[in-house]
Amino acid sequence: MRRLRSRAFTLIELLVVIAIIAILAAILFPVFAQAREKARSTSCVSNLKQLATALGMYQQDYDGRMWASGFLPPEKEPPSEYIADGRNLVRMMGGGLNYFSQPYTKNTGILLCPSDDAQNYWGRSSTGWAWSTSSWWNRPTSYMFRHVFDCAGSNGNPRIGTQDAQLGRPASQVVMFECSSFHQEKVPIFGGVHPTGDPLIPPRTRHLNASFADGHVKVFTLNYQHPAWDPNMDMNWLLEPPGGSGSNLSTEYDVP
Repeated sequence: MRRLRSRAFTLIELLVVIAIIAILAAILFPVFAQAREKARSTSCVSNLKQLATALGMYQQDYDGRMWASGFLPPEKEPPSEYIADGRNLVRMMGGGLNYFSQPYTKNTGILLCPSDDAQNYWGRSSTGWAWSTSSWWNRPTSYMFRHVFDCAGSNGNPRIGTQDAQLGRPASQVVMFECSSFHQEKVPIFGGVHPTGDPLIPPRTRHLNASFADGHVKVFTLNYQHPAWDPNMDMNWLLEPPGGSGSNLSTEYDVP
């Protein structure tokens, strides 16, 4: 009887197969990465939606007023230090958002974007602040509560939250947003703010998830159209309309 001999692959055949696999991987891996990032962005939108709902419930309990960092327990810092000087941004990012939202959500996971790169934006994880040993600190979040609403209650008093009646166009007013464009450009939103260190002219557009004063959440395109970049001109402030001189939230308009 004639015996059949098994035929092995030649070296060239193996190399061809490996090359085909490498080409397919090079084509498919970016697609998989995009799909994964899209899923993370969707999860991030869900986080912001829950935080927006928590804010709405808080407003119902406090006469229509938003959160105000001045209401954080001054355990390690005298109340006189609670002024709208930018440090209240840090307080909210490092623990304040958790402090105000948890009675309504009971879920600390919604505070972090799945694509958060864990950098110390705005000093949200620093331990050298006067309040760093307070019980509400050390719960950093990926989302920023907009500074203009934290100090717009009464002549910049962060101990009085912004009221619904002060909002002119709630559907156009961003209230909370990602502290960095985690999903597309993957760069910090602002120049000159930690961890970038130096004032930088940012890309013309950046995309970030944001919640609005009426409760809806969407991917927001942030456009910078000013010829001279000011690192302090960021999402935390309101811009006056061209030719206008608005003095409150009803006459000013949101970032274009």
